[in-house]
Amino acid sequence: MALDTTIGGTSSDSYITRAEYIAYWAALGVDLSGGVEADQEADLRRAVQMIDRKFRFAGIQQYQHQALAWPRTTDILVDGWPVDPDTIPQDIRDAQAEVAYQIQQGYDPFPRLTKAAVKRESIGAGPVSKSVEYVGGGRETDRVVAVEGLLRPYTIGGGAGGNQIKMVRG
Repeated sequence: MALDTTIGGTSSDSYITRAEYIAYWAALGVDLSGGVEADQEADLRRAVQMIDRKFRFAGIQQYQHQALAWPRTTDILVDGWPVDPDTIPQDIRDAQAEVAYQIQQGYDPFPRLTKAAVKRESIGAGPVSKSVEYVGGGRETDRVVAVEGLLRPYTIGGGAGGNQIKMVRG
């Protein structure tokens, strides 16, 4: 089934087309032209789901019933310029291409997380400290740092998933 890249559409399922995905990677010296079309489209759909679910973007959706997080109406500035509310910023489009390629390489954007059993825990009294060691490494998941960098200017707080706040000294 072909990708729907209608900006602000109610059934959109991708920010970029398969051709744009292939062209993005071709410019970086990676040939994806021989890939299976259905697999690449599935990877692009999964990538946009990951981006829209994991990151908290500034502003609000441009259209009430749009299927995806972008386009958005926001007052943030990126490199000193306002974000056009009727387009998908190139950084968002590039991030989708990056995630889709990582999915093709085996990255699971929605891994099943299990709570690891506590192997060792220590709590100090002064200066306060706490240390927990989990059996099997705990609940860490893979990160796609290139994507975090591309999306940082558009997220709330400027951090991965919007959980960091910029502090300014007064």
